[in-house]
Amino acid sequence: MVVDDLDDLQEKFAACDTIAFADLSTQMILVTNSATSLPREGLDNLCAEAALTMGTKRQQFLGTEPSASAVIASRGQIRIFLRAKSEPSDVMCCVSSSDLDINAFLAEAQPLLEKLSSGA
Repeated sequence: MVVDDLDDLQEKFAACDTIAFADLSTQMILVTNSATSLPREGLDNLCAEAALTMGTKRQQFLGTEPSASAVIASRGQIRIFLRAKSEPSDVMCCVSSSDLDINAFLAEAQPLLEKLSSGA
């Protein structure tokens, strides 16, 4: 199940509070890890931020091409957005503390996103 995959990723990266699989075409979070502390409104805002940052088919993106990933850092928090290569509307969103090993997370998260996006 998707939630189990997200839970497994969150267990590997304890700095992550929320890991979500979203569909930018509908701007909806489809599923999150089971231990997320974000309420529905927070998840909706996270998905809206992903859509704004990465762009959708209906919304102009920043830059000249759609982003494959984005990292937004603020005091004590990192938000990461990854786009699936096989299905550009599918994204993974992560909210973590600032001590996340971003490179290690990306190395694990991108293949998982591709798996989830393909329905495997």
